[in-house]
Amino acid sequence: MAAACLVIAAVPGAACGAEHPPDRFPGAAAAYAVSIDGRLTWAANLDLPRQPASLAKLLSALVLLEHDWQPDADVRVSAAAAAIEGSRIGLRAGEVLRAADLLSGMLVRSGNDACLALVEHTAGSLSAFAARMNQRAAALGMRDSHFIDPCGLDAPGQRTTARDLLKLAEAAQANRAIALRAGALSGAIRTRAGRELRFHNSNALIGREPDVTGLKSGYTGQAGNCLIALAEQDGHQVLLVLLGAKNRWWEATGMIARALSAASPSARLD
Repeated sequence: MAAACLVIAAVPGAACGAEHPPDRFPGAAAAYAVSIDGRLTWAANLDLPRQPASLAKLLSALVLLEHDWQPDADVRVSAAAAAIEGSRIGLRAGEVLRAADLLSGMLVRSGNDACLALVEHTAGSLSAFAARMNQRAAALGMRDSHFIDPCGLDAPGQRTTARDLLKLAEAAQANRAIALRAGALSGAIRTRAGRELRFHNSNALIGREPDVTGLKSGYTGQAGNCLIALAEQDGHQVLLVLLGAKNRWWEATGMIARALSAASPSARLD
């Protein structure tokens, strides 16, 4: 990611203050946060405003799943959705798919076409759906975030922070429909007419790092490389958020390993 974003779950017993955690990985990203077993442990620039890139799709997924979600509903792909920029799963205008299959394309491959198709089907417009996102963000305590594009494309006035994304990550990983897709190595879906679409997870840590079970990667020109990662080992959980990282996969791997090691009862966090 030109700039990267990564979130990874936390391990119990972290011994750092929630408001002023130490920066153990200077220069790793424009902003980052590491939570061990739900406790903020290490961080830098926690409240620096950043574009969310596709990490916004986790919030969009929560909104979709919590508002009259009908997984078998038929969703028709608009011309706008089929032609959207960025990551796509290859939808064509006029095709009809199950809502649940589009959710898989949106969360596994980070397909903007699948995302926009669901947004239009659910709320009719980007602005109407974004209003629901901002209501949900406020309920989660994401006080420094404002969303404009549900799929995470760069937009003036849109912003989030590493601190807020930790809150989103905690809510998203607790949702079974999101967690199952976030941890899937690949996906295969069919249109109602029978055309098959196959795709791999955009999160390169899935399948490569055995302890990583989610959550979401993202990239835009303004956000840079982003990642929210969830790692679990021996009953411990680590959440890591990287925003504007120099090398998100390399940095994430090392930070996750150190956090999981710190989760050990005998570990020192210095």
